[in-house]
Amino acid sequence: MEGYRSFAVTVQGGSHIKSGLVCQDASNFYNDESVSIAVVADGHGDSNCFRSDRGAMYAVKCAIKGIQQFVKEHEVRFKQGKKSDPPSHRELEKLIREKLIRQTVASWNMLVMEDFQKYSFTKQELEKASEKYQKRYEKGENINKAYGTSLIVAAITPWYWFAFHIGDGRFSVLYKDGSGGQPVPWDPKCYLNVTTSICDDDILDRGEEGVRTFLSLHSDEDPPVALFLCSDGVDDNYPVEGNEEHLYRLYRNIAVTFVEDGYESTCGQIKDLAIGYATKGKGDDTSLAGIVNMEELKKAAPVLREKLEAANAKKAADKAEADAKAKAEAEEREEAAARKEARRAEREAERERAKAEAEDKAEAEKAKAETEKLKAEAERAKAEVEKLKAEAENLKAEAGKKASDENEALKTREQTVQKGLSAIDEAGKKS
Repeated sequence: MEGYRSFAVTVQGGSHIKSGLVCQDASNFYNDESVSIAVVADGHGDSNCFRSDRGAMYAVKCAIKGIQQFVKEHEVRFKQGKKSDPPSHRELEKLIREKLIRQTVASWNMLVMEDFQKYSFTKQELEKASEKYQKRYEKGENINKAYGTSLIVAAITPWYWFAFHIGDGRFSVLYKDGSGGQPVPWDPKCYLNVTTSICDDDILDRGEEGVRTFLSLHSDEDPPVALFLCSDGVDDNYPVEGNEEHLYRLYRNIAVTFVEDGYESTCGQIKDLAIGYATKGKGDDTSLAGIVNMEELKKAAPVLREKLEAANAKKAADKAEADAKAKAEAEEREEAAARKEARRAEREAERERAKAEAEDKAEAEKAKAETEKLKAEAERAKAEVEKLKAEAENLKAEAGKKASDENEALKTREQTVQKGLSAIDEAGKKS
């Protein structure tokens, strides 16, 4: 389409190369006088989706073919002008959902079944799946699950532009005033390794909860100057908080590069950029596609540069603030660690003091007990001495009494003997 150029790049992730996994992303683009198209599909890494690389490839193929047919089928009503009223916004939106999207999903399922019928699952493939899905696949059930993939589609015609999105990844646009937007709402069911998929049996019955869409007529408002589609190999490299602003800054940079370096050179730089994400970032498969209006980009370049410079300045300021905050937090952590260490040392010293006091108290108690023991022993010794002294006095008294008694007895015997001697002398004298 005049003024518009499309591009698409897919690079196998470094982690996939390292682990021997195939690239599960796919992307492509298309341009003619009636439409410019860009498509990205990200095959699921779930072990049950062991053919998701083919599923992604088929999804891209079906989307491009379906859009070509859809645009051609309805462009005559736009070209005829007053001869035939063009579809209203509501009618066109209904046609996109009920014809284009349904046809795309149906075509994908048909290609998947043709692939399966031509190449049935091998033993090695089935071994990758859970026991639950092995049984299902062996029964011929849920075959499309093995080919599961997300899908992001964007297209612009001379009269309208639209997009539809299944699963994760991001769709972003830049307007001529330099502002960015993500007109297709994010799917809240996509988190961690869980994502909505084109293989979901009820994908067409869930409305915007299954396939999210956006449509705008040029008669209502000017179309964007650039549209960008990326797999999570790109946006997962940025923080969740403020993710959109990181992407807008990236896309403004790419848009300005298209103006300054031209289409061919910039496409080469986008390939290098994708390689960087795939090898130096998270290492996931990486796809980046888009549609740019080269003429309108030239007009919007000054404001895009201004927005980019402001974003870069904000990034630098945010980094400086983050660095200052990190430094302050580090200092606070150091101070907290020092306070913690001081409290630990104080507690240790307190324990040592308590231990010393306890030991001193124990020693004092022990000395007191020893003193009491010695005192008791001294009292016992004193009592023993008193006892012995009393016994000695008793013995002395007894000995004195005995001696006195013996002296009296001796004296009595002496008197008796003396009387006897005197009697003998008297008798002698008489004889």
